[in-house]
Amino acid sequence: MADRKITALTALTSPATGDLFPVVDVSEAANANKNKSITFGTLFRTLPDGSVGAPSIGFLSDTGTSGIFRTAANEVAFSNNSTFTGKFTTAGFQLGTGTAAAQLHLFSTDTTDQVIIENSDAGLDTAPDVVLYRNSASPAASDNLGNIEFRGEDDGGNAHGYAQILAQISDPANGSETGILDLMSSNAGTIASRIRLLGGFVGIGETTPIYPLHLTTSLTGTAINSECTANDPASGGDITLYHRRGASGAGQDNDVLGTVFLRGKNDNSTPQEVDYAAVQGSIVDASDTTEDGRLRLQVQTAGTLTTQLEINANTIGFFGATAAAQSAHVADITTTASSGALPAANDTNTISNAASPTNAELLQYCVTLEAKVEALLAFASAHGLMASS
Repeated sequence: MADRKITALTALTSPATGDLFPVVDVSEAANANKNKSITFGTLFRTLPDGSVGAPSIGFLSDTGTSGIFRTAANEVAFSNNSTFTGKFTTAGFQLGTGTAAAQLHLFSTDTTDQVIIENSDAGLDTAPDVVLYRNSASPAASDNLGNIEFRGEDDGGNAHGYAQILAQISDPANGSETGILDLMSSNAGTIASRIRLLGGFVGIGETTPIYPLHLTTSLTGTAINSECTANDPASGGDITLYHRRGASGAGQDNDVLGTVFLRGKNDNSTPQEVDYAAVQGSIVDASDTTEDGRLRLQVQTAGTLTTQLEINANTIGFFGATAAAQSAHVADITTTASSGALPAANDTNTISNAASPTNAELLQYCVTLEAKVEALLAFASAHGLMASS
């Protein structure tokens, strides 16, 4: 074969595994043994291990200090400027120094952000999104869909899950799919759901909520505390029961706005829930600028929840009676004597002969009776049961 320049050779654009490269084997002492060949497949399957400072595959622009190398059996690592960044192992992919225990394991000693998912889309669509997809061929109620755990160590050096966010299937039926989301925390060494979202309901300490907000506790004492720290005399920590007819529907006379029930169980062989008392507010007159309201205090009376006190705009009723307006003021009796002195009121009056009492005895009784009536009128006025003047 005539001599030819390398540049004149036909270019091989699709090398095969068995294609040969000439190689000078420097490990051979004799020149006759140094010239050898290596196949294309062998050349690219048998790279040297390399190291973090001199990776097996490097880049000229980085003077070979950044690239890929082997750290141990079945491990492929990455080096950047002679610094270990991460590696693939049989367990998965890890970033940072450590022993991977998951398919993706990140190690760090600083306090900066470790994971950032950034999206620069300017539209209205959701992005960036994170999806935990349990692609089960047989989805069923109570299947766990995914868990985010916040893990730390206790003072004995043991790993412990202190909090979790857990998702489950409640109902997998097509068209009526219902989900569960649990916010969980550890208490006295045991992790459990503290807040559960079940379909359209929220449970606090309740795993099967049946109300939009359902709170269950086994502790006595305060269960709900609304606290205000504003340093002023205005009302704070308020609780509002707001009933409206749709988005903008007008209120109507006799609309019940809300009720606070005090519920317990009776002593039936199968104890039944009973509302033993209630506080109820309603509209009496919904007319603009002349609105009137009603407040009812109700208790169980012989098995029936009965209104015992009703306060309307200008009326009040006791023991189920129809609310009535405040009584007008009743003036005190003014009694004077043209001569002599009237006796003082006395809680103990003696009439020697009831068939023929003396004038003095009757006068003593009348003065005492007047004092008692006026004391009752003063009490009624003081407590708003009648006008004071």
